[in-house]
Amino acid sequence: MKTNILLIFIFHFLFFSCQEKTKISEKKANNIITNKSNSQSTKKRTITERDTITIEYLNKHNPYDYESKLSNGYYLEFKYFQQDKNNPIEMCLNLKKDTTTIDTLNIMGYGAPHKNLGYIGADYNKYFAFVNSFGSGNPHDFKLIEKQNGKIIKSGFIVDSFKNPELLLYAKNYDSLMLYDIKKKKDIFIENLNQSKVIDCMVSELNQVVKIKKATSKYVLIEIENHQNKKIRKKYYR
Repeated sequence: MKTNILLIFIFHFLFFSCQEKTKISEKKANNIITNKSNSQSTKKRTITERDTITIEYLNKHNPYDYESKLSNGYYLEFKYFQQDKNNPIEMCLNLKKDTTTIDTLNIMGYGAPHKNLGYIGADYNKYFAFVNSFGSGNPHDFKLIEKQNGKIIKSGFIVDSFKNPELLLYAKNYDSLMLYDIKKKKDIFIENLNQSKVIDCMVSELNQVVKIKKATSKYVLIEIENHQNKKIRKKYYR
């Protein structure tokens, strides 16, 4: 009788032991299959993305966001390009007239916002302001560029512009507000931003509160709106 009970106990022990080993083996196998599947899925997504994001796709679904035409036959050429199939796709802006490339203004990866790449901030007869914007909390960088050769005349943070007469209001670094008279090639000092009693804003907010209100052949009228919504006008002679 004792022998029979012992045999039954051994049988049950071996049976449940085999079941547990089988469960563990099945779990390992399932984990291997799952990991392999996830790896293949990730690889498939990567391949799909690289196959989908082509220059043709970007040209169709992500064209340039801004105006590209300049006066006197000049324009900005926006394009996506790829050095070879192993390199990432990039985008660039070229200054051109007809089919001639005068200068490459900027190059970035295709995923960057077009305002980072650059846009036309002001267009004059022989010059234009090329602007890069990197978010609302930052002032907008500009370069005043001579169209015929791509030469940089001025740089800083753009505030405002005036077409006729040709004027550019800008911040030189973070301390000086300047007015550049393009025809006379002359800088007019407007305000010391660190000591100003009328301008009480950050440099990144200047383009919202300081404007060229009026300009003639003799003078320029600058309007400043402070945080108390008070408008102050100051006259500067050319």
